Amino acid sequence: MAEADATRAELPDEREATDRLIRGLHAADPAAHGELCSRFGRRLHSFAARRLRGDAELAEDIMVATLADAVRNIRGYNPRKAGFSAWLFGIARRHVIAELRQQSRRKSVPASAQVSVDALPEQHAEGDVAEDVAERIEAKRQVAIVREHLSEIEMEVLVLHCVDQLSLREIAQIVRRSERAIKSLLHRARQKARERLGADEH
Repeated sequence: MAEADATRAELPDEREATDRLIRGLHAADPAAHGELCSRFGRRLHSFAARRLRGDAELAEDIMVATLADAVRNIRGYNPRKAGFSAWLFGIARRHVIAELRQQSRRKSVPASAQVSVDALPEQHAEGDVAEDVAERIEAKRQVAIVREHLSEIEMEVLVLHCVDQLSLREIAQIVRRSERAIKSLLHRARQKARERLGADEH
């Protein structure tokens, strides 16, 4: 992956669709509520599931809570502070963190679980099942190796960028750090991951 990751800009059509969606939410239009779910529901579910060790049911609760909060608090959304998707993922992230804290009070949960990527999205082309399973097992093995050598924030930034495919600007808005800091964290996380995975192959 190239180091020169430019902040992903919304295309004009996407920007217009997002503006229309926001106006619909302000107007409490049921069609806008449906569009919000169809456009962001699956991504938010995957985002939460990866951080909750693949708990699909709990991830669905987080997704629903996030979408409900977005509808209820749309008047608090400020486009000057964050893009709409970053605002949504920020809400989801806060719900995930709150859930993990509750779990840690009930039982000991490793901090690394906060950025678990064990639950990979169910998106793969038709092909050899055995090969697909082997690839998933290898991916999980590599994630486990990398996680041991990255800080919590480095791992989270790496997942947000490489798995959730969010831009540097969106990540900065979600974790509330500068875009320059995110770029530095991402570079360091990739370097550590390459070094650790390279050492593991020898």
